[in-house]
Amino acid sequence: MGLANSVITGVSELLREHGRIIVLEDDLVTTKNFIAFMNDALDCYSSDPKAFSVTGYRLPEGYLHIPRDFPYDTFAGYRCSSWSWGTWRDRWNLVDWDMSYFADFMKDETARAEFDKGGRDLTKMLRQQKEGKIDSWAIRFSFAHYANDMRCMYPRKSLVQNIGLDNSGVHTKPNPRFVHTKLEDDWYPTRFSPAHVMDPRIAARFVTAFNGPLYPRQSGPFRGIKRAARKVASYGRSLPSFLSSFAFGSPSQVDILTVNTYQKKGGAARAAWRVFSGIRQIYPNSVYLTLVREDSDSAVWGLDGQSIRGKIARRFTRHEKRLLRRYSLREGAFFSPSLSQNPLRISLARTRPALVHLNWVVDGVVDFDELVALKRPVVWTLHDTWAFTGGCHYTGDCTRYREECGQCPQLGSSDAFDISRQLIQTKAEIYRKMDLTIVCPSRWLAEIAAESSLLAGRRIEVIPNGLDTDVFKPYDQEVARAHFGISVEECVILFGAQSLKDPRKGSDLLIESLGKLKIPCTLLTFGDGHFGSQLPDGVRLHALGNIKNNDDLAMAYSAADVFVCASREDNLPNTIAEALACGTPCAAFDVAGLSDMINHRVNGWLARPFDTDDLAAGIKWLTNRAQAESLRLAAREKAITEYDLASVSSKYAKLFDELIKAADL
Repeated sequence: MGLANSVITGVSELLREHGRIIVLEDDLVTTKNFIAFMNDALDCYSSDPKAFSVTGYRLPEGYLHIPRDFPYDTFAGYRCSSWSWGTWRDRWNLVDWDMSYFADFMKDETARAEFDKGGRDLTKMLRQQKEGKIDSWAIRFSFAHYANDMRCMYPRKSLVQNIGLDNSGVHTKPNPRFVHTKLEDDWYPTRFSPAHVMDPRIAARFVTAFNGPLYPRQSGPFRGIKRAARKVASYGRSLPSFLSSFAFGSPSQVDILTVNTYQKKGGAARAAWRVFSGIRQIYPNSVYLTLVREDSDSAVWGLDGQSIRGKIARRFTRHEKRLLRRYSLREGAFFSPSLSQNPLRISLARTRPALVHLNWVVDGVVDFDELVALKRPVVWTLHDTWAFTGGCHYTGDCTRYREECGQCPQLGSSDAFDISRQLIQTKAEIYRKMDLTIVCPSRWLAEIAAESSLLAGRRIEVIPNGLDTDVFKPYDQEVARAHFGISVEECVILFGAQSLKDPRKGSDLLIESLGKLKIPCTLLTFGDGHFGSQLPDGVRLHALGNIKNNDDLAMAYSAADVFVCASREDNLPNTIAEALACGTPCAAFDVAGLSDMINHRVNGWLARPFDTDDLAAGIKWLTNRAQAESLRLAAREKAITEYDLASVSSKYAKLFDELIKAADL
């Protein structure tokens, strides 16, 4: 009869008589509680409209970690298990064994993506079944779970061990993803999860175990070439560590190893450098690792930007962006598609840190295999969302990071297994091996990180970015305006960012708001880019360009009546903290981390999201001279209370001490 017909016929016959069934293959060994659990599960889920089958098997803990805070002993999965299973007559009768749906299903890309939530091998096996290349009842049974929007219920710990993967068979080989070396014979599940409860963290880790490598393997003669290339590449990856050891001797013992792609360039780098400056006062033997250093500070390890090696390393940072060329509909949003390391970076193997403090670490500054090999606690301060997404730095309206990304709107992709899903699955494998603690500067970022499939269940602390409030301090406004040649009588509105034309920073929303002010004013700007002739009548532009000196930057904040942050999405921007520290009230939309920084009508104005009329009203209110002094005092007080570098550094030091002591026990 063949495998599939034998199972289908036998199960159908028994279900007609008994109504429910438990099935075991001949190479499965169970715990003593297996049958009792399966009967209890069949009783419990018989009337659950989302349950299609139950099983006593689950993947090993190393490949499917169940978060500690998950409150049940069972969990729902998108695909069924053939290594011990049970079902009911009414569910079994829903299976279309003739696959009459196949042609329409294969034309529907969205449907295929939904089915493959259980693993991207599912659609492939369904096609093979239709083409007669395999003889499987299980793939059709699994499709019925998807078609009826129902689930297979798994135990938190496996009650089944497959002993057929011992290299003695013809068609199966040992695979650590599925092998249990030992079962807990006395464990018994008692807390049964409703079948509709799909924990995104478990779902993401579950499917990762069934998916293949980041890039598909080649077949035919290219397979050997690819294998040889991978071996050469592995030697190449270890070469920097070897040369580093040869050139610099034994690895240096350091207290805290802070890592950021850039030393001081950009908002994330400025925040990371400030925290490092505070931390090194507490941990003197600390190092700041960057790709290309910007000064001669002995505590900074990085390539010389003017050297041949440094220039080549910078060219490598553009190499990974080539992966994006295949997405012709990609939006202009910043997207980092790869975890590949820059081959010229300074290796982590040069250090033996007590703790690693990651910050903004794209462009290959870190080899994550080296990071895992250090076997030290890692604190990762997030300056955007990249750590828990498939490559985007800000998610906009997309929430696919809560599952496994794919069909990325920023890539203009309809492919469920696009590069965003490949990257998020690779991250899941890496993070599983790390002693990882997350720090978020804003409550908003902490909340969405906790919702993500990658970081849900991880320890997440909220510690704001810090700054030196003795550097960023109020200057007399008349003196500050004279410094820039601005009249004391003018209404001065300040706007600044690394890139003034970045759509996320909302320069278009600012211009629209200025057009509704109906009062003459000066727009003072700093950063790359310019507005040109876009400005409304009555608005005079005074562009300062890039300001590299913090004293001049503090003077610019002090010269303004109000600093406007028109961002559509932002974490905890340095610009607002700096403005507040200089006693300058701020106006912004009430979105993301901006709500942490501005107290409405106390030190600034929080406008309704993207309502330019409300933002214009806020700017008018903040420039009212009658209330200026109280606003400035409140702004300065907010910065000293929450963003003073000494206080922020103390919070980091407390966290670092705790994690280092725990790791050394």
